[in-house]
Amino acid sequence: MENLISRISGEGVTVSTKKKNIWKNRLTLELLGMCAAALLIAIAAANLARNIAVDWIYNAVYSDEKYEQDITDMLQSLQDYVQEEQVTEDNIKQLVNWVRKQKNVYVTFYRDIDELLGPFMANSGDEPYEVDAEYESMYYTVNLYDGTPIKVQLEVYLDMNYMYWADVAMYVTGGIVFLLLLLLMIHHKIRYINRLESELKILGGGNLEYPITIKGNDEITSLAEGITALKNGFLEEQQMKAEAEKANMELVTAMSHDLRTPLTSLIGYLELLNMHRYENEEQLQKYLEYCRKKAFQIKKVSDRLFEYFLVYGKEEKELQLQEMAEDLCNGQFFDWQDRGGTIDCQIGELPGAVQVDSEYMQRVMDNLLSNLKKYGDPAYPLQIQIDEHQDVQHILLKNHVLEQKNQIESTHIGLKTCRRIIENHGGTFAWRTDTQKNTFTIEMELPLAKG
Repeated sequence: MENLISRISGEGVTVSTKKKNIWKNRLTLELLGMCAAALLIAIAAANLARNIAVDWIYNAVYSDEKYEQDITDMLQSLQDYVQEEQVTEDNIKQLVNWVRKQKNVYVTFYRDIDELLGPFMANSGDEPYEVDAEYESMYYTVNLYDGTPIKVQLEVYLDMNYMYWADVAMYVTGGIVFLLLLLLMIHHKIRYINRLESELKILGGGNLEYPITIKGNDEITSLAEGITALKNGFLEEQQMKAEAEKANMELVTAMSHDLRTPLTSLIGYLELLNMHRYENEEQLQKYLEYCRKKAFQIKKVSDRLFEYFLVYGKEEKELQLQEMAEDLCNGQFFDWQDRGGTIDCQIGELPGAVQVDSEYMQRVMDNLLSNLKKYGDPAYPLQIQIDEHQDVQHILLKNHVLEQKNQIESTHIGLKTCRRIIENHGGTFAWRTDTQKNTFTIEMELPLAKG
Protein backbone atom coordinates (compact mmCIF):
# COMPACT_ATOMS: atom_id res chain seq x y z
CA MET A 1 0.00 0.00 0.00
CA GLU A 2 2.85 2.40 0.78
CA ASN A 3 4.41 1.66 -2.60
CA LEU A 4 1.14 2.46 -4.34
CA ILE A 5 0.81 5.80 -2.60
CA SER A 6 4.40 6.74 -3.36
CA ARG A 7 3.89 5.81 -7.00
CA ILE A 8 0.64 7.73 -7.32
CA SER A 9 1.63 10.92 -5.55
CA GLY A 10 5.22 11.28 -6.67
CA GLU A 11 5.62 14.12 -4.21
CA GLY A 12 5.28 14.79 -0.51
CA VAL A 13 1.72 15.26 0.69
CA THR A 14 0.76 17.68 3.44
CA VAL A 15 -2.19 16.48 5.48
CA SER A 16 -4.25 18.94 7.44
CA THR A 17 -6.20 17.53 10.38
CA LYS A 18 -9.07 19.12 12.26
CA LYS A 19 -11.00 18.04 15.32
CA LYS A 20 -14.38 16.99 13.96
CA ASN A 21 -17.71 17.28 15.70
CA ILE A 22 -18.69 13.78 16.72
CA TRP A 23 -22.29 14.41 15.64
CA LYS A 24 -21.14 15.17 12.10
CA ASN A 25 -19.18 11.92 11.87
CA ARG A 26 -21.48 9.60 9.95
CA LEU A 27 -19.55 6.43 10.77
CA THR A 28 -19.55 7.22 14.50
CA LEU A 29 -23.30 7.85 14.49
CA GLU A 30 -23.88 4.62 12.62
CA LEU A 31 -21.79 2.64 15.12
CA LEU A 32 -23.55 4.31 18.06
CA GLY A 33 -26.89 3.35 16.54
CA MET A 34 -25.72 -0.24 16.15
CA CYS A 35 -24.57 -0.35 19.78
CA ALA A 36 -27.88 1.10 21.03
CA ALA A 37 -29.95 -1.39 19.03
CA ALA A 38 -27.78 -4.32 20.14
CA LEU A 39 -28.00 -3.16 23.77
CA LEU A 40 -31.82 -2.93 23.75
CA ILE A 41 -32.20 -6.37 22.19
CA ALA A 42 -29.61 -7.79 24.64
CA ILE A 43 -31.52 -6.36 27.64
CA ALA A 44 -34.75 -7.93 26.40
CA ALA A 45 -33.00 -11.26 25.82
CA ALA A 46 -31.41 -11.12 29.30
CA ASN A 47 -34.78 -10.53 31.01
CA LEU A 48 -36.33 -13.34 29.00
CA ALA A 49 -33.48 -15.68 29.99
CA ARG A 50 -33.95 -14.80 33.69
CA ASN A 51 -37.71 -15.36 33.53
CA ILE A 52 -37.18 -18.73 31.89
CA ALA A 53 -34.60 -19.68 34.54
CA VAL A 54 -36.86 -18.60 37.42
CA ASP A 55 -39.81 -20.50 35.96
CA TRP A 56 -37.64 -23.59 35.63
CA ILE A 57 -36.48 -23.22 39.23
CA TYR A 58 -40.03 -22.97 40.58
CA ASN A 59 -41.40 -25.69 38.34
CA ALA A 60 -38.54 -28.19 38.59
CA VAL A 61 -36.29 -27.41 41.54
CA TYR A 62 -39.00 -26.04 43.86
CA SER A 63 -42.02 -28.07 42.77
CA ASP A 64 -44.76 -29.25 45.19
CA GLU A 65 -43.40 -32.77 45.19
CA LYS A 66 -39.90 -31.50 45.99
CA TYR A 67 -41.30 -29.27 48.75
CA GLU A 68 -43.21 -32.12 50.38
CA GLN A 69 -40.17 -34.37 50.16
CA ASP A 70 -38.00 -31.66 51.81
CA ILE A 71 -40.57 -31.29 54.61
CA THR A 72 -40.64 -35.05 55.18
CA ASP A 73 -36.83 -35.20 55.25
CA MET A 74 -36.65 -32.29 57.70
CA LEU A 75 -39.19 -33.86 60.06
CA GLN A 76 -37.36 -37.20 59.96
CA SER A 77 -34.07 -35.43 60.64
CA LEU A 78 -35.66 -33.56 63.59
CA GLN A 79 -37.15 -36.74 65.04
CA ASP A 80 -33.81 -38.56 64.74
CA TYR A 81 -32.05 -35.67 66.48
CA VAL A 82 -34.55 -35.75 69.34
CA GLN A 83 -33.92 -39.47 69.90
CA GLU A 84 -30.14 -39.18 69.61
CA GLU A 85 -29.88 -36.24 71.99
CA GLN A 86 -32.73 -37.44 74.27
CA VAL A 87 -34.50 -34.12 74.04
CA THR A 88 -37.33 -33.47 76.52
CA GLU A 89 -39.10 -30.36 77.71
CA ASP A 90 -36.33 -29.92 80.28
CA ASN A 91 -33.56 -29.61 77.62
CA ILE A 92 -35.69 -28.56 74.64
CA LYS A 93 -33.31 -25.69 73.88
CA GLN A 94 -30.98 -28.29 72.38
CA LEU A 95 -33.26 -28.14 69.33
CA VAL A 96 -31.60 -24.81 68.54
CA ASN A 97 -28.44 -26.71 67.62
CA TRP A 98 -30.42 -28.77 65.12
CA VAL A 99 -31.87 -25.63 63.56
CA ARG A 100 -28.39 -24.13 63.14
CA LYS A 101 -27.30 -27.12 61.10
CA GLN A 102 -30.14 -26.67 58.59
CA LYS A 103 -30.43 -24.28 55.63
CA ASN A 104 -33.40 -22.34 54.27
CA VAL A 105 -35.69 -23.48 57.12
CA TYR A 106 -38.22 -21.56 59.20
CA VAL A 107 -39.29 -23.50 62.33
CA THR A 108 -41.27 -22.78 65.53
CA PHE A 109 -41.96 -25.27 68.34
CA TYR A 110 -45.30 -25.27 70.24
CA ARG A 111 -46.50 -27.26 73.23
CA ASP A 112 -50.16 -27.27 72.12
CA ILE A 113 -52.07 -25.29 69.49
CA ASP A 114 -55.42 -27.16 69.53
CA GLU A 115 -58.39 -24.83 69.26
CA LEU A 116 -60.96 -24.70 72.00
CA LEU A 117 -63.57 -22.99 69.88
CA GLY A 118 -63.67 -21.63 66.43
CA PRO A 119 -62.21 -20.23 64.38
CA PHE A 120 -64.91 -17.73 63.48
CA MET A 121 -64.97 -14.72 61.19
CA ALA A 122 -67.18 -11.63 61.53
CA ASN A 123 -70.45 -11.71 59.56
CA SER A 124 -69.96 -15.40 58.86
CA GLY A 125 -72.85 -16.59 61.05
CA ASP A 126 -72.71 -19.22 63.75
CA GLU A 127 -70.87 -21.76 61.68
CA PRO A 128 -67.09 -22.14 62.37
CA TYR A 129 -64.72 -20.76 59.77
CA GLU A 130 -62.83 -23.52 58.03
CA VAL A 131 -59.06 -23.01 58.14
CA ASP A 132 -57.22 -23.35 54.84
CA ALA A 133 -55.77 -26.82 54.50
CA GLU A 134 -52.45 -25.33 53.31
CA TYR A 135 -52.26 -23.29 56.51
CA GLU A 136 -52.98 -26.34 58.66
CA SER A 137 -50.30 -28.32 56.89
CA MET A 138 -47.60 -25.98 58.25
CA TYR A 139 -47.96 -27.59 61.68
CA TYR A 140 -46.50 -31.02 62.24
CA THR A 141 -46.30 -33.35 65.29
CA VAL A 142 -42.98 -34.49 66.71
CA ASN A 143 -42.59 -36.69 69.78
CA LEU A 144 -39.96 -35.79 72.34
CA TYR A 145 -37.69 -38.45 73.84
CA ASP A 146 -40.13 -39.14 76.68
CA GLY A 147 -43.06 -39.48 74.28
CA THR A 148 -44.53 -35.99 74.83
CA PRO A 149 -45.95 -34.68 71.55
CA ILE A 150 -45.13 -31.14 70.43
CA LYS A 151 -46.25 -29.11 67.42
CA VAL A 152 -43.71 -27.83 64.88
CA GLN A 153 -44.39 -25.03 62.39
CA LEU A 154 -41.98 -25.87 59.57
CA GLU A 155 -41.35 -24.23 56.22
CA VAL A 156 -38.58 -24.90 53.70
CA TYR A 157 -37.54 -21.91 51.57
CA LEU A 158 -35.96 -21.86 48.17
CA ASP A 159 -32.16 -21.87 48.17
CA MET A 160 -31.08 -18.37 47.03
CA ASN A 161 -28.12 -19.88 45.21
CA TYR A 162 -30.57 -20.89 42.53
CA MET A 163 -31.61 -17.24 42.08
CA TYR A 164 -27.94 -16.27 41.92
CA TRP A 165 -27.43 -18.64 39.00
CA ALA A 166 -30.55 -17.23 37.38
CA ASP A 167 -28.95 -13.77 37.55
CA VAL A 168 -25.73 -15.19 36.12
CA ALA A 169 -27.70 -16.70 33.24
CA MET A 170 -29.34 -13.31 32.65
CA TYR A 171 -26.02 -11.40 32.46
CA VAL A 172 -24.25 -14.04 30.37
CA THR A 173 -27.13 -14.24 27.92
CA GLY A 174 -27.31 -10.45 27.63
CA GLY A 175 -23.56 -10.14 27.05
CA ILE A 176 -23.45 -12.89 24.42
CA VAL A 177 -26.48 -11.51 22.57
CA PHE A 178 -25.03 -7.97 22.64
CA LEU A 179 -21.65 -9.09 21.24
CA LEU A 180 -23.18 -11.35 18.60
CA LEU A 181 -25.60 -8.67 17.40
CA LEU A 182 -22.91 -5.98 17.38
CA LEU A 183 -20.52 -8.19 15.41
CA LEU A 184 -23.31 -9.14 13.04
CA MET A 185 -24.22 -5.47 12.48
CA ILE A 186 -20.66 -4.30 11.82
CA HIS A 187 -19.72 -7.41 9.87
CA HIS A 188 -20.61 -5.79 6.55
CA LYS A 189 -18.38 -2.80 7.44
CA ILE A 190 -15.48 -5.08 8.31
CA ARG A 191 -16.07 -7.05 5.12
CA TYR A 192 -16.07 -3.79 3.12
CA ILE A 193 -12.78 -2.71 4.74
CA ASN A 194 -11.24 -6.11 3.99
CA ARG A 195 -12.41 -5.80 0.41
CA LEU A 196 -10.81 -2.36 0.09
CA GLU A 197 -7.58 -3.79 1.51
CA SER A 198 -7.61 -6.57 -1.11
CA GLU A 199 -8.26 -4.05 -3.89
CA LEU A 200 -5.43 -1.82 -2.66
CA LYS A 201 -3.07 -4.80 -2.82
CA ILE A 202 -4.16 -5.37 -6.41
CA LEU A 203 -3.48 -1.70 -7.19
CA GLY A 204 -0.13 -1.95 -5.42
CA GLY A 205 0.73 -4.91 -7.62
CA GLY A 206 0.55 -2.64 -10.66
CA ASN A 207 -2.99 -3.25 -11.95
CA LEU A 208 -4.14 0.36 -11.72
CA GLU A 209 -7.14 -0.34 -13.97
CA TYR A 210 -8.78 -2.46 -11.25
CA PRO A 211 -11.94 -0.68 -10.00
CA ILE A 212 -12.40 0.28 -6.35
CA THR A 213 -15.74 -0.74 -4.80
CA ILE A 214 -17.75 2.29 -3.62
CA LYS A 215 -20.85 1.76 -1.49
CA GLY A 216 -22.51 3.37 1.51
CA ASN A 217 -22.37 6.97 2.66
CA ASP A 218 -19.82 7.33 5.43
CA GLU A 219 -16.12 8.00 5.98
CA ILE A 220 -15.10 4.60 4.59
CA THR A 221 -16.99 5.46 1.40
CA SER A 222 -15.20 8.82 1.26
CA LEU A 223 -11.88 6.98 1.63
CA ALA A 224 -12.78 4.67 -1.27
CA GLU A 225 -13.78 7.69 -3.39
CA GLY A 226 -10.48 9.39 -2.53
CA ILE A 227 -8.49 6.31 -3.55
CA THR A 228 -10.44 6.16 -6.81
CA ALA A 229 -9.79 9.85 -7.52
CA LEU A 230 -6.10 9.37 -6.71
CA LYS A 231 -5.91 6.31 -8.98
CA ASN A 232 -7.70 8.06 -11.84
CA GLY A 233 -5.46 11.10 -11.47
CA PHE A 234 -2.37 8.93 -11.68
CA LEU A 235 -3.76 7.11 -14.74
CA GLU A 236 -4.48 10.44 -16.41
CA GLU A 237 -0.96 11.59 -15.57
CA GLN A 238 0.46 8.40 -17.08
CA GLN A 239 -1.66 8.86 -20.19
CA MET A 240 -0.59 12.48 -20.52
CA LYS A 241 3.04 11.46 -20.04
CA ALA A 242 2.72 8.78 -22.73
CA GLU A 243 1.10 11.27 -25.07
CA ALA A 244 3.83 13.82 -24.30
CA GLU A 245 6.54 11.24 -25.03
CA LYS A 246 4.82 10.36 -28.27
CA ALA A 247 4.57 14.04 -29.16
CA ASN A 248 8.25 14.49 -28.32
CA MET A 249 9.20 11.66 -30.63
CA GLU A 250 7.07 13.10 -33.40
CA LEU A 251 8.57 16.54 -32.76
CA VAL A 252 12.14 15.23 -32.85
CA THR A 253 11.38 13.38 -36.07
CA ALA A 254 9.79 16.45 -37.66
CA MET A 255 12.52 18.78 -36.40
CA SER A 256 15.21 16.44 -37.67
CA HIS A 257 13.65 16.52 -41.11
CA ASP A 258 13.12 20.30 -41.00
CA LEU A 259 16.72 20.86 -39.94
CA ARG A 260 18.33 18.33 -42.24
CA THR A 261 16.86 19.75 -45.45
CA PRO A 262 18.11 23.36 -45.12
CA LEU A 263 21.30 22.20 -43.44
CA THR A 264 22.11 19.95 -46.38
CA SER A 265 21.51 22.82 -48.78
CA LEU A 266 23.60 25.17 -46.63
CA ILE A 267 26.51 22.71 -46.57
CA GLY A 268 26.27 22.31 -50.37
CA TYR A 269 26.44 26.06 -51.01
CA LEU A 270 29.28 26.45 -48.51
CA GLU A 271 31.21 23.69 -50.29
CA LEU A 272 30.72 25.52 -53.59
CA LEU A 273 32.00 28.74 -52.04
CA ASN A 274 34.90 26.94 -50.37
CA MET A 275 35.97 25.47 -53.74
CA HIS A 276 35.45 28.85 -55.48
CA ARG A 277 33.06 27.27 -57.93
CA TYR A 278 31.31 30.43 -58.98
CA GLU A 279 31.73 32.28 -62.26
CA ASN A 280 31.49 35.90 -61.17
CA GLU A 281 30.79 38.24 -58.28
CA GLU A 282 27.07 38.18 -58.95
CA GLN A 283 26.92 34.41 -58.57
CA LEU A 284 28.99 34.68 -55.38
CA GLN A 285 26.48 37.09 -53.86
CA LYS A 286 23.68 34.82 -54.97
CA TYR A 287 25.26 31.83 -53.16
CA LEU A 288 25.82 33.94 -50.07
CA GLU A 289 22.18 35.02 -50.12
CA TYR A 290 21.09 31.35 -50.35
CA CYS A 291 23.35 30.53 -47.38
CA ARG A 292 21.85 33.40 -45.41
CA LYS A 293 18.28 32.24 -46.12
CA LYS A 294 19.07 28.67 -45.14
CA ALA A 295 20.78 29.85 -41.95
CA PHE A 296 17.71 31.88 -40.96
CA GLN A 297 15.50 28.90 -41.80
CA ILE A 298 17.58 26.73 -39.45
CA LYS A 299 17.38 29.45 -36.78
CA LYS A 300 13.60 29.58 -37.11
CA VAL A 301 13.36 25.82 -36.57
CA SER A 302 15.72 26.02 -33.57
CA ASP A 303 13.60 28.85 -32.10
CA ARG A 304 10.52 26.69 -32.40
CA LEU A 305 12.38 23.86 -30.69
CA PHE A 306 13.51 26.19 -27.90
CA GLU A 307 9.97 27.48 -27.34
CA TYR A 308 8.67 23.93 -27.11
CA PHE A 309 11.19 22.86 -24.50
CA LEU A 310 10.65 26.14 -22.69
CA VAL A 311 7.06 25.04 -22.11
CA TYR A 312 7.46 21.27 -21.61
CA GLY A 313 10.98 20.98 -20.22
CA LYS A 314 10.65 23.23 -17.22
CA GLU A 315 11.63 21.79 -13.82
CA GLU A 316 10.74 24.29 -11.14
CA LYS A 317 11.86 24.43 -7.55
CA GLU A 318 11.32 26.87 -4.72
CA LEU A 319 14.03 29.51 -4.29
CA GLN A 320 14.25 31.95 -1.39
CA LEU A 321 14.21 35.58 -2.51
CA GLN A 322 17.05 36.60 -0.19
CA GLU A 323 19.30 33.89 -1.61
CA MET A 324 18.36 34.83 -5.17
CA ALA A 325 19.02 38.53 -4.51
CA GLU A 326 22.46 37.92 -2.96
CA ASP A 327 23.44 35.70 -5.90
CA LEU A 328 22.29 38.35 -8.37
CA CYS A 329 24.26 41.12 -6.67
CA ASN A 330 27.37 39.17 -5.76
CA GLY A 331 27.76 36.31 -8.23
CA GLN A 332 26.21 37.07 -11.61
CA PHE A 333 28.15 40.10 -12.84
CA PHE A 334 31.83 39.23 -12.25
CA ASP A 335 32.65 39.91 -15.90
CA TRP A 336 31.17 43.39 -15.58
CA GLN A 337 33.32 44.09 -12.53
CA ASP A 338 36.40 42.68 -14.34
CA ARG A 339 35.90 45.36 -16.99
CA GLY A 340 36.08 47.99 -14.27
CA GLY A 341 32.34 48.35 -13.73
CA THR A 342 30.72 48.77 -10.32
CA ILE A 343 27.41 47.60 -8.89
CA ASP A 344 24.96 49.62 -6.80
CA CYS A 345 22.71 46.95 -5.28
CA GLN A 346 19.67 47.85 -3.18
CA ILE A 347 17.81 44.93 -1.55
CA GLY A 348 14.57 45.40 0.36
CA GLU A 349 12.81 43.06 2.80
CA LEU A 350 12.52 39.66 1.10
CA PRO A 351 10.76 37.12 3.36
CA GLY A 352 9.13 35.16 0.50
CA ALA A 353 10.20 32.70 -2.19
CA VAL A 354 9.61 32.11 -5.91
CA GLN A 355 9.01 28.93 -7.91
CA VAL A 356 11.48 28.95 -10.81
CA ASP A 357 13.56 26.74 -13.06
CA SER A 358 17.13 27.56 -12.09
CA GLU A 359 18.60 26.65 -15.51
CA TYR A 360 16.27 28.95 -17.40
CA MET A 361 16.77 31.75 -14.87
CA GLN A 362 20.52 31.37 -15.35
CA ARG A 363 19.96 31.73 -19.09
CA VAL A 364 18.15 35.01 -18.40
CA MET A 365 21.10 36.23 -16.34
CA ASP A 366 23.56 35.17 -19.04
CA ASN A 367 21.63 37.10 -21.69
CA LEU A 368 21.45 40.18 -19.49
CA LEU A 369 25.19 40.02 -18.79
CA SER A 370 25.95 39.58 -22.50
CA ASN A 371 23.77 42.58 -23.32
CA LEU A 372 25.46 44.61 -20.58
CA LYS A 373 28.97 43.76 -21.81
CA LYS A 374 28.07 44.79 -25.36
CA TYR A 375 26.28 48.04 -24.66
CA GLY A 376 26.92 49.01 -21.00
CA ASP A 377 29.23 51.88 -20.01
CA PRO A 378 31.51 50.68 -17.16
CA ALA A 379 32.13 54.32 -16.20
CA TYR A 380 28.72 54.33 -14.53
CA PRO A 381 27.52 51.85 -11.91
CA LEU A 382 25.05 49.10 -12.70
CA GLN A 383 22.00 49.78 -10.53
CA ILE A 384 20.12 46.75 -9.17
CA GLN A 385 16.96 47.13 -7.08
CA ILE A 386 15.20 44.08 -5.64
CA ASP A 387 12.10 44.24 -3.45
CA GLU A 388 8.85 42.47 -2.76
CA HIS A 389 5.36 43.92 -2.96
CA GLN A 390 1.80 42.78 -3.75
CA ASP A 391 2.73 39.08 -3.91
CA VAL A 392 5.43 39.61 -6.56
CA GLN A 393 9.19 39.98 -6.60
CA HIS A 394 10.29 43.10 -8.45
CA ILE A 395 13.78 43.35 -10.03
CA LEU A 396 15.11 46.47 -11.75
CA LEU A 397 18.44 46.70 -13.60
CA LYS A 398 19.60 50.05 -14.95
CA ASN A 399 22.84 50.98 -16.74
CA HIS A 400 24.25 53.72 -18.93
CA VAL A 401 24.63 52.94 -22.61
CA LEU A 402 28.15 53.08 -24.03
CA GLU A 403 28.43 55.53 -26.89
CA GLN A 404 29.92 53.79 -29.97
CA LYS A 405 30.57 54.94 -33.50
CA ASN A 406 28.97 52.95 -36.30
CA GLN A 407 26.91 51.11 -33.70
CA ILE A 408 24.70 48.43 -35.22
CA GLU A 409 21.16 48.54 -33.90
CA SER A 410 20.35 45.57 -31.67
CA THR A 411 17.66 43.04 -32.71
CA HIS A 412 16.86 42.38 -28.99
CA ILE A 413 16.77 38.62 -29.65
CA GLY A 414 18.32 37.89 -26.25
CA LEU A 415 15.85 40.19 -24.48
CA LYS A 416 12.92 38.56 -26.26
CA THR A 417 14.19 35.19 -25.12
CA CYS A 418 14.36 36.49 -21.55
CA ARG A 419 10.81 37.78 -21.83
CA ARG A 420 9.53 34.41 -23.03
CA ILE A 421 11.24 32.66 -20.12
CA ILE A 422 9.92 35.09 -17.47
CA GLU A 423 6.40 35.08 -18.92
CA ASN A 424 6.48 31.28 -18.93
CA HIS A 425 7.12 31.50 -15.17
CA GLY A 426 3.98 33.65 -14.80
CA GLY A 427 5.87 36.94 -14.55
CA THR A 428 6.47 40.04 -16.67
CA PHE A 429 9.59 41.33 -18.43
CA ALA A 430 10.01 44.76 -20.07
CA TRP A 431 12.84 47.07 -21.17
CA ARG A 432 13.09 50.70 -22.18
CA THR A 433 15.72 53.15 -23.36
CA ASP A 434 15.96 56.76 -22.22
CA THR A 435 17.73 58.55 -25.06
CA GLN A 436 17.95 61.82 -23.15
CA LYS A 437 19.72 60.30 -20.13
CA ASN A 438 21.34 57.63 -22.29
CA THR A 439 20.22 54.86 -19.94
CA PHE A 440 18.81 51.40 -20.47
CA THR A 441 16.37 49.88 -17.91
CA ILE A 442 15.05 46.35 -17.48
CA GLU A 443 12.18 45.52 -15.12
CA MET A 444 10.90 42.05 -14.38
CA GLU A 445 8.45 40.60 -11.88
CA LEU A 446 7.99 37.02 -10.66
CA PRO A 447 4.99 35.79 -8.63
CA LEU A 448 5.73 34.67 -5.09
CA ALA A 449 5.29 31.01 -4.22
CA LYS A 450 2.09 30.31 -2.27
CA GLY A 451 2.23 28.86 1.21
